[in-house]
Amino acid sequence: MLLQLRQMTRTPIWRQPRHLALIFFVFILVAFALTHNSYRKLTPHHRVKPATVENTSLIPRNIWQIFLPPIIPEAVYDIDPEALVDTPSWLAKNPDYTYILVGSEGGDQFVNEYFAHDQNILQTYNRIRNPGLKSDLLRYLILSVKGGTYTDIDTLAIKPIDEWVPKHIRHLVRLIVGLEFDRLDGLQWADIPHDLQFCQWTIAAAPGHPVFTSMANWAVNSINKLVKTYNGTLETLKPSSFEVMTSTGPAAWTDVVFQHLQQAEPELTALTNLSGMTEPRLYGDILVMPIDAFGMGQDHSHSTNDGSIPDAALLKHNFRGSWRDH
Repeated sequence: MLLQLRQMTRTPIWRQPRHLALIFFVFILVAFALTHNSYRKLTPHHRVKPATVENTSLIPRNIWQIFLPPIIPEAVYDIDPEALVDTPSWLAKNPDYTYILVGSEGGDQFVNEYFAHDQNILQTYNRIRNPGLKSDLLRYLILSVKGGTYTDIDTLAIKPIDEWVPKHIRHLVRLIVGLEFDRLDGLQWADIPHDLQFCQWTIAAAPGHPVFTSMANWAVNSINKLVKTYNGTLETLKPSSFEVMTSTGPAAWTDVVFQHLQQAEPELTALTNLSGMTEPRLYGDILVMPIDAFGMGQDHSHSTNDGSIPDAALLKHNFRGSWRDH
C-alpha cells in the first residue's frame, strides 16, 4: 500500500481524472474574465456591431429629370441652360448619385425597350404629343423600372437625399411622397380638386413598386377617355391644364397613392385624415412627407413662406414649368 501511495503522489495532478474537470472549469472562467474585461475597455466606436439590415436604403442612388419639348415635325430644340439652373444643386448635394437627364429620344428608347410587352402603354406614349401628359407618364414608367428619385427641372435641392428618411426605417421605405396642398380651414385652390393633394414634381421609390403599375394604367385609360371625349386622336389631343392634372398629373397621382395607402392602413377613410401633419408618417412601405418637405414656400397649406428655410424642407419647387404653355 505504501508503494502504491508513493506512486500516486508522483502522478501529475493534471493526469488525475478527479481533478481534470476542475482544471477545465477554472480555465473557462479565466478565459471568460479576460475576454469580458478586454471588451469592456473598448469604446462604443470600436466595438463590432452585429450585422443588420437597418440603415440600408431600398431606393437606388439615381436622380432623374425630364426635358420634353413640344413635338413639332422637323423642329430642332436645344435645351436652354437657364432651364437647368437648379440642376447643380442636385449634383452638389448628392455627389455619389447617378444623374440622368432624359430627353425626347431617350424617353422613346426607354419606353420602347421596357414596355414593348404592353402595347397599350407603348402606343399611348408614342402617339401623344402634349409634353405635360408625356412627361407625367414617363416619370412613372422610369421609376417603375429603375427606381431612384425623380424631380422636375425647376426644383432646388436643399438636403441630401440620403437624409430624407430616418435611419431606423430606411430598410422599410419603398416609396416617398410629399404633400403639395392641404386645404385645412382655408379656401379651395385653383386646379386642385382635392382637399389634400400629393405632389409629383418629386417622387422617390424602389423599382417595382406596385403604385406605378396602377398609376400607368390610370394615366393611359384617362388619356384615352379624353380622346373619346374630344372625338379626336392621341396625336391631336390638346387637353387643358386641369385635364392634365386630373388624368396624369398630381390629382390623378393623389387618387392612386391614396388607394395604396388605404391598402396598408384601412383606417384611412379620407384624404383629410392626413391633413395638418407636421412629421413624416409611414404607412406600410410608403413614407408621406409633410407640406414643408417638398412644398415649402407656397402661400397656402401652412407652408413656410416667410423667406426662411424650415428644418423640414428637403427641396424647393420654383414653379417654372413650361408644360402649361403647350
